[in-house]
Amino acid sequence: MCAALSPAHHQLRLKILSEATKHAHTTGFTNATLAASLKSVGAEDISDRTLARIFSRGFPIALVEHIVRSTNLHVQQELEAAFSKDAIIKSIDSNVHNFVQNQLLLPTEKNVAEKAILLKVEFLMPLVAHWPSAVALEYLPHNLPYTAINLAEFVDTTVYYMERVATLGELLEPARRILQSKAMVSRIPHEVGCNGASQTSDFLNSFTKGISLSSGPYSSHSAFNFSWYYKRAQVMLLYGAITTSLMGDVSRNAADTRSFAKAAVETLL
Repeated sequence: MCAALSPAHHQLRLKILSEATKHAHTTGFTNATLAASLKSVGAEDISDRTLARIFSRGFPIALVEHIVRSTNLHVQQELEAAFSKDAIIKSIDSNVHNFVQNQLLLPTEKNVAEKAILLKVEFLMPLVAHWPSAVALEYLPHNLPYTAINLAEFVDTTVYYMERVATLGELLEPARRILQSKAMVSRIPHEVGCNGASQTSDFLNSFTKGISLSSGPYSSHSAFNFSWYYKRAQVMLLYGAITTSLMGDVSRNAADTRSFAKAAVETLL
């Protein structure tokens, strides 16, 4: 297993996999990609025994999982940039008059799900010709536990931000009504406080401070939170349907899959 590798072997593994992602779109998840990667990193003389130790379940599935985890990380970073509390409050601060007049559309759960799914489509498109073989590798019995973990990571990340934008939207509605008062509107917008933040930002941050924006699998000490599970099932269904569509999509720039993704999100969520 990767966890048992020496630091040197662990670094070599990451180096090979990072290089392999550059070749996978042409040679797929094969030993030809491994050979090209070894040549690129100057490790052509590595022994078969060392390779077997570094890639204990084989190089092809190691590359698939490396790419899946990398795309999961990219999705998380993009969602954080677009849908974190700080990002949303910053957007409001830049459009405070529209927010006060209820003319600023705040992000919704559908926006989060659509962005997450379309980001996955974008990241996987260069590999789409070889992705059926990647899926076949993922669903081999000995690889299934790792596949489930990687899928759960994407689903949990997506639903985490879905829940946060929904809860934040509910909290910001009474804040908006407070800001509508003439006294607040005349005093707050665009004034900068001593900490460098505008008073609008300070007010909204203090208004939402200490309130959890995410839920858990239990709604109390003994009761299941069915909404928590239901949302994850919805996103998992969306992901499965849309990645399947992508593998059979012959339209330019996966236009059909993108349209399907938007329609599916609108219908299902």
